[in-house]
This record gives sequence, C-alpha cells and structure tokens, in this order.
Amino acid sequence: MKKITVRDILIPTLSLFLICLVVTAILSVTNALTADRIAQNEQQSKETSMLAVCPDADSFDEIIDGVLYAATDSGGNIIGYAVSTAATGYGGQVKVMTGIDTDGVIIGVDVYNNDDETPGLGQNTSNDSFTDQYRTLSADRSIAVSKDSDGGQTIDAVTSATISSRAVTAAVNEACDIYRQTIEKEGE
Repeated sequence: MKKITVRDILIPTLSLFLICLVVTAILSVTNALTADRIAQNEQQSKETSMLAVCPDADSFDEIIDGVLYAATDSGGNIIGYAVSTAATGYGGQVKVMTGIDTDGVIIGVDVYNNDDETPGLGQNTSNDSFTDQYRTLSADRSIAVSKDSDGGQTIDAVTSATISSRAVTAAVNEACDIYRQTIEKEGE
C-alpha cells in the first residue's frame, strides 16, 4: 500500500483552487462587461410594456422609482398609470406591467418577462387570451384565479399553468395595491 504524502494532497487541492479562481475571475469580468447591456434591455422591455398597457400615452413620468409611472397625453394630462411588479411563478420571477386608468379600472396587463416559465405552458400567460381577462376589472378589489375563488373578480388560469397564472394575478394585485396606496390616497 502506497503511503499518501502531503504533496499528494496539496497539488490537486491547489490545482482545483487555481481553476476555481480563474473561472470566478472570468465570470466576474463577463458580468461587468454585460451588466450595462442587460440593464438597457430590461429598461427597453419595461418601456415597451408601459406602452402596451397605456397605449394612448405620449410619455411616462416616474412616481416611484422603477415601479409606478404616470401616463400622460400630449397635453401633459394624466390619463392613467403603469405599475411594474413581479411575483414568483413556477420557474422564477414573472414580471408584469399593469395599466390602470384614472378611474381605478385596469386597462391592460402585459407580462414582459416570464422566460423562466415552462415553454408552451407557463409562458402562455403572456398571451392576450390570458391577459385580456384583467381588462375592465377594478383596482379596488382583489382578483383571484377562478379555481381559488368562491366569487368576486376572477380570471381563468392558463391550462396546466396554474402556478404561473397565480403569479401574474399576484403581480396584478400588487400593482393594484400600489395604485390604491399611492394614487387613491393622494386624491383623498
């Protein structure tokens, strides 16, 4: 039987340490080089989503940093609000933009990032056939997935994607809460 020496342990250990160090350095550099581009893409996606939920707006004024925006027309009049929220779905964060008019009625919902959800199932929560169900619902009352509710404001879940549907609904409810706590309280 061969006797194990300190050298037999030290060389592989140091080799693994150096490999990990180099890989970590490469990942850090890659992250630093791509962070600005990722942030720009995220902002562009958010701006496109704001226009989707408030299509009559000419501009958006930030009220709460990265979350709540006042949608204004060409005359500078507020015609609604765009609220960016997120909730945990089946595969990760589902990012949702909710448009609410000045009367507290939902005018649009856009799922602008659900890339981690299951393709062909959870990702279908971004389809108009699902998001259009939220239109005309009141921001003053909670919304539920129909299988979770015994009445009130409900939407039907995407078939075989109940968790993702619940995530979108949770994000819309959070947007409505932000609207009520910020905009409605201002008007009192």
